Amino acid sequence: MLKSEARSQFLAQRKELSSQELLMRDDLLLIQFQKMDWTHTHVLGSFYPMEHQNEPNSLLLTDYLKFIIPDLQVMYPVVNLSQHTMQFFPSSDQTQTNPWGIEEPLPNNTIPAQNIDTFLVPLLGFDKLGHRIGFGKGYYDKYFENAPVHVSRIGISYFEPIDAILDTHQFDVPLTHCITPWNIYEF
Repeated sequence: MLKSEARSQFLAQRKELSSQELLMRDDLLLIQFQKMDWTHTHVLGSFYPMEHQNEPNSLLLTDYLKFIIPDLQVMYPVVNLSQHTMQFFPSSDQTQTNPWGIEEPLPNNTIPAQNIDTFLVPLLGFDKLGHRIGFGKGYYDKYFENAPVHVSRIGISYFEPIDAILDTHQFDVPLTHCITPWNIYEF
């Protein structure tokens, strides 16, 4: 399936989920999340969920990690729309909303990609090889070019994978794992 087709399909499926179904899937994602080994996670790159897009509740997952890893540092991205880049900054009680309606921390004290050992990665869907389907802007792929190869890139999806994305590019950086409400995939 082409990325554009898969993107449309997953967006439509997410829009069809009721509030009750979203809560149920978030609870099931947390159960899968708890099955993973987090002993090597000290600095986490996460994301604020886009509630208007029915995105998985990443805050529920990071709250769990903060409970089991008391000294965990959580970082969130801030995008630079003119340069099509992003950087990660420490979580903050004060946030700003970017033009896409996504919360971002105030940009103080950027954290280099090399200092983050685990990323939770937003996505619409993924394939059985770990290629993600995002919104098509390439921010995460560009960012991961500067991250160490061994860093964990964990996608969070409400849906199971499609067989294959037919139009992957050489700059697409695959996930190392993906968590769905029913499974954990390792690539």
